[in-house]
Amino acid sequence: MSGDDSCQHRSTIDDSLDDWPVVIATPEEALAGHPVGPRSNGAICIGCGETLHEADIVFAYAYRCAESAVWAVSRLYCLECAPTRIRSPTLGATEVLVGGRLGTITLPTSRTHRLCLTELALRAFSPAQEGCAP
Repeated sequence: MSGDDSCQHRSTIDDSLDDWPVVIATPEEALAGHPVGPRSNGAICIGCGETLHEADIVFAYAYRCAESAVWAVSRLYCLECAPTRIRSPTLGATEVLVGGRLGTITLPTSRTHRLCLTELALRAFSPAQEGCAP
């Protein structure tokens, strides 16, 4: 990633930037450990329907709406189905395509585990200022 701040985002406790501690993180840092998949033992590739498991190489499409600190991972792809770019960028949303592996995260309150994103690298990026209106 380049040395400039173009891919870094502010994240606060309540989405407000006024008088709160601020953390600056790259999308890869913000998405590391993000839970994915509908169940604890597997996720599904949106392209081919293949079941994905821990340690598999995956690509995830994630977005963050302007003025929000929350990232949403809405698509997960296997290695063969992963796009190389963000096809239709949306104005007002920062969008990324990251590649990495599936890991496991333990959720202590519910005493369960979920698959999560690990070892991430940025593949494609679309800033909130670019794209078509939603």
